[in-house]
Amino acid sequence: MDSPLCRTGRGWRSHLYSDANLHSSESIFRWSENEAGTPLWEIQEKVRTGDISLELMRPFDVPLRYLFADFGSVAFYMITALLPLYFIIFFFLDLALPTNWLTWAYFIISACIGFLIRYCVEMTFGLLTFFLVETGGIEDIFYFAMSLLSGSVIPLWFFPNWLETIAVYLPFQAIFFMPISIFIGETTGGEVFTSLGLQLFWLLVCYFVLRMVWNRASHKVVVQGG
Repeated sequence: MDSPLCRTGRGWRSHLYSDANLHSSESIFRWSENEAGTPLWEIQEKVRTGDISLELMRPFDVPLRYLFADFGSVAFYMITALLPLYFIIFFFLDLALPTNWLTWAYFIISACIGFLIRYCVEMTFGLLTFFLVETGGIEDIFYFAMSLLSGSVIPLWFFPNWLETIAVYLPFQAIFFMPISIFIGETTGGEVFTSLGLQLFWLLVCYFVLRMVWNRASHKVVVQGG
């Protein structure tokens, strides 16, 4: 059997094993890249130690400062670790990379938007520390939901209809699945602009929620310890 059949909301489709391998490789790359940035853990530690009070006294926008710090960590890790490693992996696995420069351009744009969405979502959950102090359980649920519903572990086209419907109405798919679908050629033509439009929509929604939570959190500083 040359290709497995997998069901999506649009009916039965055929995906080559090479596409699945390329999706897995790119998914691991994107997940590792985003793991290098941890605004959720950093903001939690700042609140627990009380250092967040110093951040609030400084003349800069705190969420914006964490965004640039997150971007720096991700960029450094990607350049020094991921790109050399994946150059070797792609060379030995002989995976078919996109040959159309437009595909690369759309993928880079989509991946950048996905990065911003991931940052907004993680930072928003991190700010819950202002209200709950201890968020370990919520954090575990959050990362499980993001890894599953973003399509980073299992492509959404393998999901049953009911689970795929849930994933479509959440922002997680805009973090990983949409950029990867463009990269492997699953999303082409006009669908690319639809995906980018949905990503921009989720970015605006997530940014608005982040700013709303930050405005409330910045007026409620709870410090643990002496």
